[in-house]
This record gives sequence, structure tokens and C-alpha cells, in this order.
Amino acid sequence: MCYADSPSSSAGGAAKKFDGENILSEKLLRQRSRVESVLVAKEGRATAELRVKDGASSVSSKSEASASAHNEPFESHPFAYSIPFFILVAYGTKEFSLVFPYVLAPWAATRTYVHAGYHYDEDHTHFDNSAWTWGTDYAIAGLMLILAVRCLLARSGKSAEVDQASRTLRLRSAVLLAMYALSTLAGGYAHYTYHSIEAMNSLTFRILWTVCVGSVCAAGGVMGSIGTEVCRKFHVDARRKTGEVPFEIPVVPDGFWLCWGMYITVVCVRGGISYHRPACDIFIAGTTQFIPTAYCVSLMLVRKWREDGADIAPSRPAAHVLRPFRVMYYLGFVDNSILLPVYPLLVQYTDLSLGTINTLLHAWLTLSWGMQAIGLRHLCLAVDKGALEAEA
Repeated sequence: MCYADSPSSSAGGAAKKFDGENILSEKLLRQRSRVESVLVAKEGRATAELRVKDGASSVSSKSEASASAHNEPFESHPFAYSIPFFILVAYGTKEFSLVFPYVLAPWAATRTYVHAGYHYDEDHTHFDNSAWTWGTDYAIAGLMLILAVRCLLARSGKSAEVDQASRTLRLRSAVLLAMYALSTLAGGYAHYTYHSIEAMNSLTFRILWTVCVGSVCAAGGVMGSIGTEVCRKFHVDARRKTGEVPFEIPVVPDGFWLCWGMYITVVCVRGGISYHRPACDIFIAGTTQFIPTAYCVSLMLVRKWREDGADIAPSRPAAHVLRPFRVMYYLGFVDNSILLPVYPLLVQYTDLSLGTINTLLHAWLTLSWGMQAIGLRHLCLAVDKGALEAEA
């Protein structure tokens, strides 16, 4: 016998069904809430990590900028900041050069360095015209031109990008040697051509001798700019904390050396370093190179090299500089200083002729300038080798 469901049993089934749906919806809501909370937590952590990374990169960039500013303190400021320094050092060097010979050998210098201002007389003027003097001048000029070309061509040849690394140093080294060549060429022609006091008082002699001495004066500025490039390539990346350098030497702006060379050359043009023995002009002009010479030498001398135990990566130019070439670099810049006290002593205390004295001094000059050229060429090649390693 079949019975139909009663109303009470139908209502109970509906209630049970409704309760099940409520439980299921609550479970879904709780699960959704947990998923949302997990997503929010992950998003929060990601945001925090991003902020930390941004902060770290900001600190890193600031520290890099600080290190860069520390490595090149002069270049991080306007050039106007170094104008008072330039005036003090340039003027002080000029005055020092005029006085220094009298400190080394007072009696001999007093009788040798007699100021002329490009106005020569029979009593005090001594100017040699022998082949020993002008012949060795021409020989030095030819050799310096050859060495200038060799410095200019001192590149790896592997690629234009690699060769570009040493371009500035090669050009400045070649210009320095070309100025040496111009000075000795003009000097040789003057010794060969002008044989009388009347001829020496002519405008043409003054122009020619100004070229001879002025080239040496301007060479001081070029020498300083070479030091600036050497500082960029071989000194800036050295760190005190690694023990490579005991102290850091600043990168002197190129504009400083340009003004330096112009100032000393103007002093020469106006006759400020003109003497009755014109050879003395060259020695005074050479003395004005004291600051640039000290800058070039100290940059390489104060740091440690691989032979001294320094750990230098192959991608750095300093890793490819060999000791024999460094020694030649030092001697090439320093050796000329010996000639300053020697000249008045040879003139006043020996019976040697001016031709013989000039030949001896020219031989020493050839040795010094030749070592300069060899050392600078080696540095140019070292820069290219470092760039080649960095590219690889």
C-alpha cells in the first residue's frame, strides 16, 4: 500500500537541505577569506622586498657617487675653484726657477746666469756655433720625431674600441716628444745661423729662440696633462683599503695644465727668462717643469704593483706595467734635473769649450728624453692590454 509523504516530513527534508547549503557556503566563504589573506600577505612581503631593494640600490648608487667624488676630487668641482691654486703654484714655480740655480752653486751661477731680456752685448754674451752643438741638436730633433711617431702608433690593433682606450695618452705623449723635437730643431738652426751679436739682437733670432725655449716651457703643461691621464688610468682605481696606495693623489684638471703652459710660455716670450748665455734659458725653462714632473713620477711611484704583491685584475692597465719600464719612466723624468747644477760648474770650473759642454749635455738629454719616450709608450700599450682583457 502506498502512502504519500506527510507535510511534516517534507518540511524536515527541506530544512536539512537548507542547513547543508548554509554550511557549504560558510566553508566557501572561510576558504575564500583564507585565500585573500594569503594573497594580501604575499603582496605585502613583495612590496616590502621591493622597498628594501630600492633602498639598497639607492645606497649603492650614493656610495658609488661618493667613491667617484673621492677618487677625482678636483674634477668634481668647477674649474673656478682651482684658479687661486693655479695662480699661487704657477707664479711660485716661476719665481722658484729664477732663484734655484743660485741656491745650488751661488758663485758659478752668479757669473753664468746674467739676465739679458733678449738684448745681448759683447762683454757677457756666449753663444756657440760649432757643429758639435747644432749637429747634436739636429740629431736629437730627428730622434724625438721618431719616438713621437712610435708613441702615437703604440696601440694593440685588435679593435677600434680597444685602441680608443689609450688614444688620449698616446696623443699627449706624442705632443710632448714633438715639442722636444721642435725645441732642438729651432735651437740647432739658431746655433748654425746666428754668429754675431748684431744678428742675435735681430727680431728673427728672438722669434727663433723664443720658439726654442717656449717649446720647453709649454712642454711642462703637456707633461702635467700626461700626469692627469696617467692618474685616471693607473691611480684612480687603486684603493688604500687594499694596500695598493698609501694615499690617493687627485686628478688635476686638464684646464689647469693648459693655463700653466700658457703662463710660463708668456713669461718666456716677454724675456723673463732670457740670459746672455742663451743655453741658460733652457735650464730655467726646464726648472719650471718641476711640479708636472713630480706629479707624473709620484703617481706611479707611490702605488704597489704585481711584483710587490698587489692583487691587480688583468682588466686593469696597472696589471700590464713591467718594472724595467717603470724604472725608465722614473729616470727619464728625473735625470734632467742633474743638468741644472752641472752646467754652471762646467762653464766656470773647467777649460772645456762650449761645444764640448753642449755635446755632453745633449748626450745626457737624449738619454733622459729617450727613457721618457720608452716609458710612456709602454704605459700606452698597458692601457690597451687592460682594455683588451676587459673586452674579453
